[in-house]
Amino acid sequence: MISNVVLVLAGCLLATSCVRLDASPVASELHRISLRQTFSCLNDSGCNPSNLTGYSVPNGVKCVNKVCVCSGSCFTFDKVTSRCGYSTCGWYGPNTTVCTAYAPKSQLTAFLLSFFVMPTGAANFYIGQNGLGGAQLALLLLSLIISYVSCCIKMCAKGSSNEGGRAFFSCLSCCTGLISLLIGLTSLAWWIADLVIFARNQRTMGNGCPLISDL
Repeated sequence: MISNVVLVLAGCLLATSCVRLDASPVASELHRISLRQTFSCLNDSGCNPSNLTGYSVPNGVKCVNKVCVCSGSCFTFDKVTSRCGYSTCGWYGPNTTVCTAYAPKSQLTAFLLSFFVMPTGAANFYIGQNGLGGAQLALLLLSLIISYVSCCIKMCAKGSSNEGGRAFFSCLSCCTGLISLLIGLTSLAWWIADLVIFARNQRTMGNGCPLISDL
């Protein structure tokens, strides 16, 4: 009996440690990359793009646990060489060591837009995520329409001289009020999620390029 309890506790601890490992974004990314790597780096210079051999290692190129990790607007992981390669999101000058992003969008601006005018979808429209922005705007318009209809129904209920009519309109008003509440809760949850995403810079622009980390 005691041995069974010990085994169960050991299994729980093992599962917890696995969940914690998987929950780490860096660990998950390194594991994902290592599954397809054909090259193990020894230092940061080993991850340099081939045409940057002899130049200083850019800030967006790192060797972590023998795996090349490429970040920023100018570099991306090359699946063929398992090293860093140039990204289509920016241009890197080897002599100036400056990475210039193409049509960059600010993480801070996106966060502020999301904080103050999230229901309009302005933050997602700003970064080119038009689908998300359109969905947020549609949700806002739907909420306004339902609120207007609910007000009209309440006015009809007050103006009705028939008891059955008042009961019908009151029931309809409750239904529209419930729908409006659900939409409001959805918008609130979406607003909080967007704030967290933009604060952690986990949403890319519409073209797949990262936002400038300036928050």
